[in-house]
Amino acid sequence: MPKIACFVEKYNFSDPREEAALQNFKHAAEESGREFHFLFREDISEIPRYDSVFIRATTDPLNTAYIVSKTAWELGLRVIDDPESIQICANKIHQYALFEKYNVPRIPTVFLNKDELHHKKIAQIFRTLGKPVVIKAPYTSFSRFVEKAACETSFREVAKRYFRKSDVLAVQKFVPTAFDWRVGVLNNEVLYVCKYMIPKGKWKHGAKLRGKPTVVWGRTVSLKKQNAPQQVKEAALKACSVVGKGLYGVDIKEADGEFVVVEVNDNPSIYAGYEDRLDKDLYRKIIDYLSA
Repeated sequence: MPKIACFVEKYNFSDPREEAALQNFKHAAEESGREFHFLFREDISEIPRYDSVFIRATTDPLNTAYIVSKTAWELGLRVIDDPESIQICANKIHQYALFEKYNVPRIPTVFLNKDELHHKKIAQIFRTLGKPVVIKAPYTSFSRFVEKAACETSFREVAKRYFRKSDVLAVQKFVPTAFDWRVGVLNNEVLYVCKYMIPKGKWKHGAKLRGKPTVVWGRTVSLKKQNAPQQVKEAALKACSVVGKGLYGVDIKEADGEFVVVEVNDNPSIYAGYEDRLDKDLYRKIIDYLSA
């Protein structure tokens, strides 16, 4: 009987929607004759006992989840997410460079080095991308370290803060939309398609309330895969093809009839009643992939 370890942290069970999804994975595994056990950081030494590892904790290269991924991969186990996918998805500079190299449809992006933070370069970026622009630090997740700048003063302020985190930043064209497409992909197959709505009066899916630490998330609207625009699915699959064959969540914007990739995320959010609402078989497909 194949044994699957699902690496989690205690915070994964703090949201009932995520906890329900984790239980759905366990049910799908056991229903198909596999063992499925939750693995916490104190259980890392038990990884060799399993046939595959499924990571649901945040996969930053500095987090325990990356150690779990690397350990499982070096042992020859099937693992989601694999170490290479984590590295590519964690470093947006690397990711955007791959998009450019392989001609993935993407938001216009300029890379900015520390020594380029001067008036001439900033003016050139505004001429190229327009105003405002979106500034990103390479290591982003859950919309953190992503801010908008509409003038040189705000550009410098954001860039200086982010340069404490990285020597290179990504600056992107601002594409205002009512929602971002989110396409779930596993092993070059579309698992689900939904829309992450932008909260009213905000410009990104996860936006902070003014002067407060609270983050506002927009609604998730699910679509049947077959009803989603073919272009959005093709863009998602092409973007994932340059990252790997694991489990990804692709953010895409639609503007003037064109679909451009914002980024590919490993360890995508899967909440019961949201991403899975019209595609309940995603649980079984992920379990089958882990057991292949």
